[in-house]
Amino acid sequence: MTDQPANPLQPGAGALLAALRQQRGQGLQEISQRLKFSSKQLAALEAGQYDALPDMTFVRAMVRAYARHLGADVDSIVQALELERPDAVPRLMMTPQLTVHSQGVGFFREERSTSRRWIIAGLLVLAAALAAAWIWHRESVTEAQVSATAPVATNPDGALPLPAEQPKPLPPDP
Repeated sequence: MTDQPANPLQPGAGALLAALRQQRGQGLQEISQRLKFSSKQLAALEAGQYDALPDMTFVRAMVRAYARHLGADVDSIVQALELERPDAVPRLMMTPQLTVHSQGVGFFREERSTSRRWIIAGLLVLAAALAAAWIWHRESVTEAQVSATAPVATNPDGALPLPAEQPKPLPPDP
């Protein structure tokens, strides 16, 4: 990228900060000690040599701190930086473009939502399997308890079992 401003009539953020610093009668060393930026970084910023600095996120933070220290309108100087270097605009602040696919709107087809659906489906299957196992275990325990506690009496004819509480029928009188 070029270090020259997009509009040559409007000074860049670095030039604005340099002019403000000189108006206030402060030296680079004094500001360097106060803001904890090196004098070389401040000189590169004032000269508009942004490529000599780590990255544009750093430059943006540096401009904000420098403008705040000088008592300037921070937003107007950051705006001058953004006009000078469009890559100084944070990605989160850029207007996202909506992408429409043939199957629907882009934000409904995220990879995370697909994996989240698989996780939820897996948890539901696991819960259903645990519930079925618990019901099966409970029924088998109940059947075992009933068969162990209730003796079965059989009818003398051997046809149907009688409940244990009923007395056997008496034979008829001769």
